[in-house]
Amino acid sequence: MKLLVTLWRKWFKRSHEVTVNKGLHQVELPDGEIVQVTHSADCIGASCPRPQLVTMQMLDEMESGDILELVSDNSTTVETIPALAMVLYSDHLATLHTKTGWRIYIRKSD
Repeated sequence: MKLLVTLWRKWFKRSHEVTVNKGLHQVELPDGEIVQVTHSADCIGASCPRPQLVTMQMLDEMESGDILELVSDNSTTVETIPALAMVLYSDHLATLHTKTGWRIYIRKSD
């Protein structure tokens, strides 16, 4: 798995146009839980597999308990990210629909 992540990371650095931030803000999820977002990635306009690769890279760099907010306008991303989070031993917290796309929240697990 580490080799695969390393190869994707090399490709990712050369080929994506995604804005990644490490800023803190709070979000209330549909279940009422308020989470502190620690990392966010704006993937508006990015098609597969870029949002998935961004998610993999971000989760690899995050600490246990950190929250990732992924912003995307790609419907395939909305379908694949929750399953990807499970494979990467993380928790998909919510996917919220907005006027411009979706906001996907993932908690990095141990």
